[in-house]
Amino acid sequence: MTGYTVPQMRYRLALDLGSTSLGWAMVRLNAASEPCAVIKAGVRIFSDGRNPKDGSSLAVSRREARAMRRRRDRLLKRKNRMMATLLRHGFFPQDEAARKALEKADPFALRAKGLDHALLPEEFARALFHINQRRGFKSNRKTDKKENDSGALKTAIGQLRQAMQATGCRTVGEWLFARHQQGLSVRARYRENRIAQDNGKTKVEKSYDLYIDRAMIEAEFDALWAKQSELNPALFHDTARDELKDCLLHQRPLKPVKPGRCTLLPDEERAPLALPSQQRFRIYQEVNNLRLLREGLSEEPLTLTQRDLLVQALETNSKRSFTQIQKLLGFSGQFNLQDEKRTELKGSSTSAMLSKKEFFGSQWASFDKAQQDAIVMQLVSEENLATLIAWLQAETGVDEITAESIANVPLAEGYGSLSAKALETILPALRAEVITYDKAVLAAGFDHHSHISHAATGEILPELPYYGQYLQRHVGFGTGKPEDPAEKRYGKIANPTVHIGLNQVRTVVNALIHRYGQPSEVIVELARDLKQSQDQRKEEQKRQADNQRRNIRMREDIARLLNTSTERVRAIDLQKMILWEELSFNVADRRCPYSGVQISAQMLFSDQVEIEHILPFSQTLDDSLNNKTVAMRQANRIKGNRTPAEAAADFATQGWPMEDMLQHASRMPKGKRYRFAQDGMAQWLREDKGFLARALNDTRHLSRVAREYLSLICPQGTRAIPGRMTAMLRAKFGLNDILGLDGEKNRNDHRHHAVDACVIAVTDQGLLNRFAKASASAREKQLNRLVETMPLPWDSYRDHVQRAIDHILVSHKPDHGHEGAMHNDTAYGLLGNGRVQVRKTVDGARTREIATLKVIEFADAHATARHGLLPNGEARPYKGYKGDSNYCMEIVRNEKGKWEGKVVSTFEAYQLVRQHGLARLRHPALSVSGKPLVMRLMKDDSVRLTVDGVTDLYRVCWIRTDTRLAFAKINEANVDARDRDKSSDFSYLVKSASVLKSMAARCIVISPIGLVSDRTVKR
Repeated sequence: MTGYTVPQMRYRLALDLGSTSLGWAMVRLNAASEPCAVIKAGVRIFSDGRNPKDGSSLAVSRREARAMRRRRDRLLKRKNRMMATLLRHGFFPQDEAARKALEKADPFALRAKGLDHALLPEEFARALFHINQRRGFKSNRKTDKKENDSGALKTAIGQLRQAMQATGCRTVGEWLFARHQQGLSVRARYRENRIAQDNGKTKVEKSYDLYIDRAMIEAEFDALWAKQSELNPALFHDTARDELKDCLLHQRPLKPVKPGRCTLLPDEERAPLALPSQQRFRIYQEVNNLRLLREGLSEEPLTLTQRDLLVQALETNSKRSFTQIQKLLGFSGQFNLQDEKRTELKGSSTSAMLSKKEFFGSQWASFDKAQQDAIVMQLVSEENLATLIAWLQAETGVDEITAESIANVPLAEGYGSLSAKALETILPALRAEVITYDKAVLAAGFDHHSHISHAATGEILPELPYYGQYLQRHVGFGTGKPEDPAEKRYGKIANPTVHIGLNQVRTVVNALIHRYGQPSEVIVELARDLKQSQDQRKEEQKRQADNQRRNIRMREDIARLLNTSTERVRAIDLQKMILWEELSFNVADRRCPYSGVQISAQMLFSDQVEIEHILPFSQTLDDSLNNKTVAMRQANRIKGNRTPAEAAADFATQGWPMEDMLQHASRMPKGKRYRFAQDGMAQWLREDKGFLARALNDTRHLSRVAREYLSLICPQGTRAIPGRMTAMLRAKFGLNDILGLDGEKNRNDHRHHAVDACVIAVTDQGLLNRFAKASASAREKQLNRLVETMPLPWDSYRDHVQRAIDHILVSHKPDHGHEGAMHNDTAYGLLGNGRVQVRKTVDGARTREIATLKVIEFADAHATARHGLLPNGEARPYKGYKGDSNYCMEIVRNEKGKWEGKVVSTFEAYQLVRQHGLARLRHPALSVSGKPLVMRLMKDDSVRLTVDGVTDLYRVCWIRTDTRLAFAKINEANVDARDRDKSSDFSYLVKSASVLKSMAARCIVISPIGLVSDRTVKR
């Protein structure tokens, strides 16, 4: 049945792509390409690839753990190599027992003795092997900047050098020996000292007792070898010296991190943000967009002379305030980019920094632009400090001290979107005229962005390929090797949420194509948080928290003014207060923008004051706060369904001159004030031909990427729309009641994503035109609402949506991979009888904690002499780790025919794969325990259960080692938070594995498009 394909039909596919969800809907198109019926809808739920605790990419934590394992492996390999080299050259004795006996010798004493006296070969080997254990820190310019404790580490190294000089010690080994004799620590102990500050915050001072760097180790090796070769030249020859020194000091070069692809020249790498030409490009781009706000808030671009004057000022300074820019240009008004949140323009931080007297000083300006770029490229790319200092001396003529200062200068990190080659081509176009970036791209000979993609060729692909194959300008560089997997071969977008989201789009869309044929049109809407990085998400969370605090404050103020409770404050009252505060920071200046009447806080909530759309809603369909203000009822009636400029003449007859209106508007946020200008509507439309085109076009970067990707299967009929329209239309259509109550959207049901998709599917020019006309009619009737009666796409539209939603089976993407953390990071010492110990740093001090804990025990067959043997002769375990991670639960049939659960931990899964291969772990009929397998359940698997006589579909939410499982119905969302919330009426269905048989449990698979198949082992 799943392979059945219906005859080809014309349909429109709508996608609502979020960070962890994809809602979709198919609507049939009639002969006039108008939507006429909802065919099917569905929802796909998946992980966003981020740590739920802090929003960081899971790839980052995996990479850090992998790096730790590799460092450990390299240490062991270096020790083995050092041992083999010392044996080969006759320093260590061949007999293992004799080598073992050397462990009793004090290595610190031997390291000090060897500076003046002859050492036996085995004594030298003992000293060198000890040095090799901790060979010191080697600085890397690029990585040191990112290390939080690199400052404390370098401070400790500097203090150790001073201590060596003060005590007259020739090598670090001699200094350590003296310290060891005094009974002082010779380890690099890390300390944290927490200091309470006056502002209530706690400052953490990080420090090390001591720290050795690689240069000290190299100096000690040279000093020891020089003395010993003088006393025993036959054994200490140059060949042995070279091999042993290389073994001790060899450092694998860091794998270079390749920047992303240039947007315009995909085969070129992106240029660093610190590059002077990159900063020059940003300055020209921003200054060319700068406008003077003349009388009537009309925008006037800078003249070429003004532009060049400002660019020169920005190129020699890190920033210029708008006040400074006004003086520079001899202009007393405001700028289009200026408001209370933005008071300056960024300059060239690189040039401002490097032209300081302690660096290049005035010499920096004497370098031509190519030289400046070459210097900065060397500063951001060279890893070795000594090499960089030598290069700076040779190429720029500075002395060694100045070169070292320049090498450590802090420059902007990261990369722009263009390559140095593209910048070289576009900058002359930006410099020649005061034009915007898009025009400069064309003037430089590049195609417009929309013409760069493969979709511009008109070729229709039979299905969506891996996105990196065709969207190369948006992804990082791949290997290009045909034998590699697609992600590795073509590269991928670094943001894990976007990468996963686009792959899920491919999975769902291709499944729909295979079943229903290719769509005639595709509409996609993307969530705002999809493209956000970890820092951007934190910033957004901070903004939301600030807004929540603002709303709480306002609710209390409103409740006080209205003499009511905060719970009875209406949403419209809250919106009035927000718009009132936006009129001006000064309460006395909060006036009706049209009549100039002062609006007091008490007056705000009377019938005299109304919320008003600045640019008519019927002409913009813009219901955002940026298009709203509060105005006197009388002024709002006079303005009617017109722009402020269109109503200016009627305002003037009332004695309200336009100059006063513009003065009031100038105090508002920049996203709002331009709408009062004579050309306010034109500025709002920008380059769109009409308000419908503006409403139907989402210009955000990721929306363009998604549109470009989906255009591969539908080149002429793909578009991305803004999300603000969907929320408004969903409410106007009355679709919130389909899943929710009281007209509120129900976010606790995953199917709300499909409801949004059903709205997206009908959001076209015809619908918005009807919406606009209905709004204009309501305005003419002076109704205090957007529309009197909302026109539906077709008469039975709401019934079609209800039917489609009722038939949705939400598809959850399970993760059946065993890869992941086998255990927690903390190592516990084993004390016996289930007791463990762990050392922790508390307030900078090391403490020991003892607890009773079940851990995964580890032994070392090579360390039996240290840890001992078990009675059976096996190595005794000496440490353990908490598991805390279960791979699956196998439901097996026991000897009596009953079902029982066997939990397979992630650690056990790894061991099984290592010994018998992946096929054994996932064997469809054979359990790990060897008992007959009924089914194997993992997190996010779907199960059919009969509960209290009602059969329904559930999802596995968690698995416990005591064989309990938690289930939730497949459509339930936010289940973890709701289960913890005691006031919520939701709770997990928690059952032990043994009762699943009585519940007629069946493991099923819900395909990405909501088709069901059975996965339980049939017997």
